[in-house]
This record gives sequence, C-alpha cells and structure tokens, in this order.
Amino acid sequence: MQELEHATRELRELARGIHPAVLTDRGLHPAIRALADRMSIPVDVRAVPDRRLPGAVESAVYFVAAEALTNVAKYAQARKVSVAVTDDGRLIVVEVRDDGVGGASPDGGSGLSGLSDRVSALDGRLTLSSPSGEGTTVRAEIPGRSLDRGRSARIPEDRETAPADELSRSQPESAAPTGGDFG
Repeated sequence: MQELEHATRELRELARGIHPAVLTDRGLHPAIRALADRMSIPVDVRAVPDRRLPGAVESAVYFVAAEALTNVAKYAQARKVSVAVTDDGRLIVVEVRDDGVGGASPDGGSGLSGLSDRVSALDGRLTLSSPSGEGTTVRAEIPGRSLDRGRSARIPEDRETAPADELSRSQPESAAPTGGDFG
C-alpha cells in the first residue's frame, strides 16, 4: 500500500508540472527504474534509452509509465509487469504490459484520458488493449519529429478529463495483447 501511495503522490506532482527529481537530474532510465523498484510485484524494465530526450517527451513517457504502473498496482491483480521504452529515431514507444485480469477501459476515470492529452500534445497516440482475463497493455507512440519541438510543446497540466473517444484503441477488446509473453 505504501508503494501505491508514493506512486499516487508522484503522479499528482507530475500532473501539476513538477518533475520528479530523479527524472530531472538523472534521466528517464533511472526514473523508470525507480518506479519499478517501488512496485510490490516484479517489474521487468526491458529497455529504456540512455540518452536524454527533450523534457516534454521525457515527461510524457514517464507519466505514461507511472500511470500505467499505478493502475497495475490498484486494479490488475497482476503477478508481473513489463515496461519498455524504445526509440528508433522515427518513433518513441513506451509500453507497459501486465498479466492481470484485464478489462481496463478508457471510460473508467481521468487517468487514461489525461495521458491521451499529454501524448497527443506531442502528436502522439495512446492505445489500450485489455481483453478480460488476458492482462492489459498501455502503449504510447510519439513521433520522432516531436523531438524537434518537444522542448517547447505545451503539455496539458490542468485538464483532468477528456472525452473518452480521444483515447484510441489498438485492438478490439477480445483480441490478445501483442508483444512480449508472460508465459
């Protein structure tokens, strides 16, 4: 429960525009690792670029990971979770995948809608795949061209909710998540 309270406190700070010190001082990889270390279930941090990204991009990636991990801790009943951040020069992708109960919905609260706003501000897209009984995958894709404007992109700070249709779904509810295997 202490991990959940700490993660929630960090999310609130970040939502108000206050970057966690570890993100500002040491970068994305140490910040994601710190989130993972506070989880009560195993988190496999599969990949995170070592190079610094523009502040708005790092913030968006961190916030996606933090919100997704908080949701895993609160709702997923997962045994394990993975976090991967990749940057191929064209696209920065953050993906958080758990082996929990699934059934997550973008209509359930403001967290996923807020993430969608944050990612959209960088011309990116947030997708959710969460078939019931098969775990959940939250994936954000931010175009590499956002790196050119990421230093000056305005990230929504005060907006608590967004219309649910702004959150796109990558797959139908009945489809299994793509990517890594928990088996």
